[in-house]
Amino acid sequence: MKGKRTISVAMAAIVVSGLLSSCGQSQEEKTGDEKEQVTLQYWYQGTDQLSTEFAQRCVESFNEKYPDIKVEATGMSTTISDQETKLNAATLSDTYPDVIAVVLAEVGSRGSLGDFEPLEPYIEKWKEKEDLFDSAYEMGKYQGTQVALGVLPNPQIYTYRKDVFKEAGLDPEDPPSTWAELKDTAEKLTKREGDKVVFAGLDIPSIDSSLVFTEPYMRTAGSKVVDEGKGEPAFTDEAAVEALNFLGEMAQMNISIPHDQQKGEEHPFVNGNAAISNLSTANIQAFRANYPDAELGYLPILKKDENSGDGVCFCGYQLIAMSGSSKHKDEAWLFMEHMMSNDVVWDRTETFNTPIVKKSLEDKYMESGDKELKSAILNYVENGKGKATVPWVSELNKYVSVAYEEVINGKKTAQEALNDANDLLTKEISK
Repeated sequence: MKGKRTISVAMAAIVVSGLLSSCGQSQEEKTGDEKEQVTLQYWYQGTDQLSTEFAQRCVESFNEKYPDIKVEATGMSTTISDQETKLNAATLSDTYPDVIAVVLAEVGSRGSLGDFEPLEPYIEKWKEKEDLFDSAYEMGKYQGTQVALGVLPNPQIYTYRKDVFKEAGLDPEDPPSTWAELKDTAEKLTKREGDKVVFAGLDIPSIDSSLVFTEPYMRTAGSKVVDEGKGEPAFTDEAAVEALNFLGEMAQMNISIPHDQQKGEEHPFVNGNAAISNLSTANIQAFRANYPDAELGYLPILKKDENSGDGVCFCGYQLIAMSGSSKHKDEAWLFMEHMMSNDVVWDRTETFNTPIVKKSLEDKYMESGDKELKSAILNYVENGKGKATVPWVSELNKYVSVAYEEVINGKKTAQEALNDANDLLTKEISK
């Protein structure tokens, strides 16, 4: 009798042990109906129909692949101030999304607050890590740590009218590639009635509040503009002064029509009144819609001179990041992998008519339309530099853009304007 009781106790212990073991299984160890469903929150850029439908397709295709991970997608206003308000509220209420689409400026502003999870451990195991463009990695770093991945590039491409070049007796297949050549060509292409420019040789913006026109000249001359390692302004050096002096000289030549760089519909080029302009792909599409018979070409990335190194162009980025407070980081990374998959990247490219970010899609991209434009886009994306990822990038834009306007309007020398901008910026960010 005693022996039977011993066996019964032992059997009970085995059963209890099995139950405890089962209760201790992780989600990864469970299969089929045993798995508990995880819900992820994904916030994306835009509330328009196109953005909403694209996000929904991404979510549905992911949910089909991972039925135990439910993704709920929410569109955000594309206005950064609105996004900041929403994200600050989410931080306070502990409702920050697991995966979020951010613009380049937010890599610095939110990165400085510790909002994002470092991605290196996940990227190291990612089978497609070598397929992503280097610029898509570089734009997602905050103080050297990878906190986001670029998904939607927005390059500014120097575009010119081949038909106008021909009319002026210039070789349309030999466009300017240096600063001096650009200045000389722009003068030859400008048309005036008295002192009034009626057809601009080059679009030189009278307002450049985001510095997408100005900064590439500074960087091409050799200025860092911002020392991201030290987190300090670095735009009062000789190179930045040289660049701003050059822009001032061109502006004083009276070869442009006043406009705001950030308002694409104001660009003289887009409205058929300029020969060369620094345009987004959306601006180029708008011009083609208005002037389908015009012949377009694309400048190489401008160098300072023949003896200098490669030039620098501007390429902004929309990126995706993982919340540092997410309770489901492994699942969040699976969704990020999905958003970087070739199928989704290509869907994004076709839906929004934007550049690719994967090397394996280059041939397909080149075959999908205007090869000359596609080649220029890839060159500008792969070799572009976006805004510095520092938390005070908005203040940088504000003060340096004022310096730019002071110089092109002849109110201050480049050194004076940049020194004043540096003093004001330093005072503000040190508060």
